[in-house]
Parts: sequence; C-alpha cells; structure tokens
Amino acid sequence: MPAAPVAPAPPLQRRYDPFKQFEKLRPLPTPVVPTEQVWRLTLGVPPSAGGAMDDDRVYIPLRDAMLVALDRETGLLAWMRDIETTIPPVVAGGMLFVATPTAMRALDAVTGEDRWETPLGARVTASMTWDAGWLIAQIEPGEIVAFRGADGGIIWRRSLGAASPHPAIPGGQQALYFSLADGRVVALSLTDGMPLWEQQLAGMLSEPAVGKDRVFVGSTDNSFYALDADTGVLEWKWRGGGDVIGAAVDGDIVYYASLDNVIKAVNRGNGNQRWKKETGTRPVLPPRTFGGIVVVPGIQPAMTAFVARTGEASGSYISTGHLIGAPLIDTPLRPFRVSFVTITREGVVEALRSAALTFRDAAAAPLPSLPGRQISRERAPE
Repeated sequence: MPAAPVAPAPPLQRRYDPFKQFEKLRPLPTPVVPTEQVWRLTLGVPPSAGGAMDDDRVYIPLRDAMLVALDRETGLLAWMRDIETTIPPVVAGGMLFVATPTAMRALDAVTGEDRWETPLGARVTASMTWDAGWLIAQIEPGEIVAFRGADGGIIWRRSLGAASPHPAIPGGQQALYFSLADGRVVALSLTDGMPLWEQQLAGMLSEPAVGKDRVFVGSTDNSFYALDADTGVLEWKWRGGGDVIGAAVDGDIVYYASLDNVIKAVNRGNGNQRWKKETGTRPVLPPRTFGGIVVVPGIQPAMTAFVARTGEASGSYISTGHLIGAPLIDTPLRPFRVSFVTITREGVVEALRSAALTFRDAAAAPLPSLPGRQISRERAPE
C-alpha cells in the first residue's frame, strides 16, 4: 500500500520583535561635528602637556613654566601662575591639581591662588585620576599615591614594581586598574591600595577601560583582551590587524581602535562583533563614547565621530596642527555653549560648538504675494 503523501511544512513565520522595530525608529544622536568655531587663540609659548576644562575655564600648562586659565566662552585670560609641569592638570571640586617636578599642588580654580602643597620627592610619570574626592598619581619608579583632595593628605602609597604611561582607571568594586610597562595588568583596592590581582599579558599595553564585570586592555601584539574585573582571569580576546591603542565602554558595548585604522564595536560579555568601520584617520588615543556618539582622536582628521549604535560616520574635525592630549569635550553637549576645546603642539587653542545645537533659523525673506483670496475693494456709500 503506497505511503500517504506528506503535507509540506508551513512556511516559517518571522517573529515580530517590537524592540527591533523601535530600534529602527530611534532618532540619531546629536552630532558633535560639523562644528562652529567660537574663538581661536595662538599661545605665545607652546604647551608642555594637555589641558583641562570645567564649566567656566580652560587650563593649559606652558613650556616656559607658566600655567594659564582662559575663559571657556571667550578665550580671554582669567589668570596665570608661574608653575612648571609636564603632566595634564586635573580640575574637580573647585580646585585645579597640578603635579610639579617636586610636589603635588592644588590651586583655587577661580582665582589660581594656592590651596595646598604636598612634597613628593619624585616626579609624577602619568596623567592623574580623580575619583570621589581622591586624587591618584603615579610617581617614579612605579609607586601609586592616593591624596585627599580637600587638603593634600596622603591616604596610602603602594609600589607596583614598574611604571605605567597610563592613568589609573577606577571601576568594579572599589578598585583601581593599571596597565604597566612590563606587560602586567594590576588591580588595587581603592580604599587602602592593597593588591587584588595581577595578570601578565604580551606586548606593550594600552590604557585600561572598565565596564561592569570586565577590564579591557589592548596590546602591541594586535590583541584586545577582556579580563574578569574581580579576578583578572582572561574571558575572551580579539586579534586584529594592528596595535590596539585603547577602548571605551558604554553599557554592554565596547568600542576599540587599532593602528590598522579600524574601530570595532563588540559585546562586552562575549566579544561578539557588532560592527567594524575604518576610522579615516590614524588613531592616537583611546576612543570616547557619550550621548550615542563614539569619537576617535587621530592625526588628521584630529577627531572622527561615529553613531555608536550603527557605526555610521557622522563627521570629522580637522585641526590646525597635531593635538597635544585628547580633545576636551563637554558632555552632555549643551546648546550654544562651547562643546569642546582642542590644543595643538604648536600652541593653537580652538573652542568649538556643535553646529547642530545653534538652532539657526533660515534668513527671513519678503513674501512675493500675500496669502489667501484677493478681496475686491468696496465702494464707499453715496
């Protein structure tokens, strides 16, 4: 007896995903670029390091052992001091923290007057970090010092046995993360500086980035590593086509740039790739993400921006020279105000704002004719 015919399987029904539909309708973030120049200033002396910025001023150290504060909205001089430093200052809590060759100093951010000074006995070797009222600095030959921001008191000191060109990165459960010149990634307790763990990696390491339960570090061996933030255990890694110079984390997405002029977006937890784009510039510093935008500092253009969700290029900015330090970006972007400031090695300071937040209306033009139906003239009563 012949077998009964088998009915064809019904076509697969694609499941409706309301979140995916919403993703398509989500408006694009406010673009950082194109920009509009607010002011531009050429310093008489080139800068000795990158600067700092708060709501009111831009602070720039100069090679002639001077420190200047400029009004953020006008570029006019607010104050200046005879202070030598080759480390970018840090501004927080109404104070400006400056690492001189022999001491850590705090100045009043408004007036530039001294607030406190703590002798160090050795030079600071990397950018400093501010976290919840504490200032974290690295001094020769590889020692970490935690200062109390209010009065400069030393809370703890810890030797790591090797120096680092990168700042400490806070995150996790009250921890500080360091990538050292000898290839180690080290975690210290923020509270007392006690070691939590260390992990040996290959190559010269980039500045760490922290997101939830992961610590991310790039290397000159073309690898991008994800470590468990609590234990230092390797969770996953990517190997690419160029040295990885750093990363930025936003929620469950990590963005990292490499010297093959590529930026990638990957999942924080498992490293699965979301998108990959060419940067259009040679990356020189880790990317930065905010407000749905990813910014990559480069040689030229000096800054390239991407939509964080899709990787779509949203614009670029070409500076008048090579930047010293990262662009000073104000987040969130605010209408009509200076959005970011760039400082070049040649001493050109440029203050810009997002053209999308100037809300310029089109110029008024006369109407060729009045709208509506023409009304005939009434006759005057006899």
